[in-house]
Amino acid sequence: MRLKKATLLAIIGIFYVFALRAIGTFSPTIFTNLLITKVTGTISLLARLAIVVFFIYFYKDYVHKEQNKLRIATILVILVSLTGLVAQIPSLSLIFNVNILRYPVMIHHYIDTITPLFSAIFMLIFFVIFYKEIFSKELAKLKKATFLAIIGASVLTLLQIFVLFNYLYYLQFRHPIDVASNKTIIFSIGIPITLFWFLVSLIFFISFYKVQN
Repeated sequence: MRLKKATLLAIIGIFYVFALRAIGTFSPTIFTNLLITKVTGTISLLARLAIVVFFIYFYKDYVHKEQNKLRIATILVILVSLTGLVAQIPSLSLIFNVNILRYPVMIHHYIDTITPLFSAIFMLIFFVIFYKEIFSKELAKLKKATFLAIIGASVLTLLQIFVLFNYLYYLQFRHPIDVASNKTIIFSIGIPITLFWFLVSLIFFISFYKVQN
């Protein structure tokens, strides 16, 4: 029962993060309002926390002791999710004008660039291992949803690798015109990939929710 509730919260959290990112992409001016930024930022932190909580309960209530690979993969996802969660705190504290976990801007950029890559890689590993663990014919829909999640995580990993190399390259070789055009390319490629990733993630969590007793 705890895992089912955690799954529902994760579904709500994923949907919220996706909706917030979509609004920020197509209507960025809405976040010029400080009150809206504070509210959405706080809820975003709670939404990501809900995803972390899901994997914690997944580890505690779903993974068996003999499932060593799945257990390790789940732990890795929990750790990288917590890292991403902690990385959000400085930005949120800046909005509230509170000095919490402040660190140099360059370090913040490195964390914001590297964490999504590791998150995508660990999620890919998790879905691949989980897919191999599904043997029951009754879980056919969940297995299909997991396979879609594998595709989504694979494409997202490739995107994050490209973003990381792009960031490291232009950090050393700054060409303003090339940087601007490259950002446009990343933006145009990143939107459909991110949309697909959120969609397959929702399908997976909804499918997983349905099989919980």
